[in-house]
Amino acid sequence: MFVLAILFLLVALGALYFRTRTYTTPARPATPGREAQAAAPTRRPNRVATWFAVGAGLLFAACTLASTLYAQDTGESKVQVDISGNIVGQTTDSGFHFKAPWATLHTFNIRNQTVTYINAVNGSDSDNNGNVRSGPYVTVQDQDGVSSNISLNLQYSIDAKAVTDIYRSYKTEENFKTQFIGNSVRSVVRQVPNDFTTIELITKRGSVEKSMIQALEARWQGSGVHVDNFALQEITPPKSVTDSYAAAQQAQIQVTKERALLDAKKVQAQQQVAEAQGQADANKVLNGQPLSDAALKQREIEALKSAGDNGSLIVVPQGSDNILSLPGTGARSK
Repeated sequence: MFVLAILFLLVALGALYFRTRTYTTPARPATPGREAQAAAPTRRPNRVATWFAVGAGLLFAACTLASTLYAQDTGESKVQVDISGNIVGQTTDSGFHFKAPWATLHTFNIRNQTVTYINAVNGSDSDNNGNVRSGPYVTVQDQDGVSSNISLNLQYSIDAKAVTDIYRSYKTEENFKTQFIGNSVRSVVRQVPNDFTTIELITKRGSVEKSMIQALEARWQGSGVHVDNFALQEITPPKSVTDSYAAAQQAQIQVTKERALLDAKKVQAQQQVAEAQGQADANKVLNGQPLSDAALKQREIEALKSAGDNGSLIVVPQGSDNILSLPGTGARSK
């Protein structure tokens, strides 16, 4: 815009130069009643050049204002750089600001920004949240030497005060994202799984995620970049590992089941021992003391009931205490 303003200024100056034109009045000899007149130069205004000068001057003023005044949105930080490459200022507040006409602006986003590393689905670069993924999943190697693929989502923000230093190091926001954010995230995600076994990597996702956050925060300390949110989406080990883990889980379930059955049998055996002990104690008491008529009658009733439940025919002749049991008859009479 500043270059365009200079061009309009040159046009205005040129039009002003040609605003008036000069011509020469020819000499005139003396005639009766009129004196002789010598040749003389005369200047006459050029209206076309005048309007050109006015129009170019207005355009110069407009372009100069446009190259000096700029608007800044909330969540942005702008660095002002002159034509020699020196940083001459930075603004972090929203609204209108002024700068030198020859200074250029470099904008950095200080809102929450997202970095997503997932595998492409059907050839799409979507991150499943309406944005473009930053790259494919990260392949890592754990403590056991097993390679796995990790998908992740990271949200980060930049401290507005650090934008000038970031510009000095990376010049543009795109370079900063590629060379600093992307490289550090992938490096940390590859490094942390070295402290975990394959099983721990699968079963202790929370610990793995926490370790990655701590490593990333330590790496970014003093850079003006903050970790706002970090989430592991998927940890995908080789199929052979997942199959073996599933088999081990099934075996563990079976062991737990067998242990429960064994415990149940132990309880049942303890109950049987207790019943046997109780019966033995009862027999001991009975052997030491004669049974009363009521006790004998109760045992007779219990014996008749048990025989009847087993389908035997119980015959009690009239006027007799003798009992005849006929098995398998399926009926009973008294």
